[in-house]
Amino acid sequence: MSSPAFIVDGFTERNIVQQICPGKPIRRTDLNGKNVSIEAIAKKIASLIRLLNNRHYPIIILVDKEDRNMSNEEMCQKLRQLIIEEGINDIELKIGVADRMIENWILADWGKITQNAAKPENTDGLKGSSRLKELLGSYGKTTDGVDMFINADPSIIYQNSPSFRLFADQLKDIECWYVEGL
Repeated sequence: MSSPAFIVDGFTERNIVQQICPGKPIRRTDLNGKNVSIEAIAKKIASLIRLLNNRHYPIIILVDKEDRNMSNEEMCQKLRQLIIEEGINDIELKIGVADRMIENWILADWGKITQNAAKPENTDGLKGSSRLKELLGSYGKTTDGVDMFINADPSIIYQNSPSFRLFADQLKDIECWYVEGL
């Protein structure tokens, strides 16, 4: 039986994971932003994995793609490669990259947000938090974002967001109500 631990970008992701997979260890990199190198993120993740001391598996990693000029698949592969180069090669890693940020996954369930604006063809790649502020008038990442994510329909997000689908497909064997049945 698995006993996963999560490593995420920041407070919004941590608060979401606490709601959808309660009781699981969560560590933050606190290294999100468009100017942070993937190498720095991998180094921090590797150190957090070492601190978990082989007590949890798999390690589920969720980071934002931000403005990086690469595909989600490329960023996942690069991050995995760099973590392995940091000496973490004996544990299963499940890596997700939100394109551009986790708010883009919220936007993928457009109908929960608004009926008054036309849904973009693709919500991956948008400036998610800015778009939510524009649509709602105000938006708080660690409060509104968490509630909106929890209330969004994961099957609709799965259908509309390639980056969410890539991540969720790795989580089929994890006990987490949010991704069950996808």
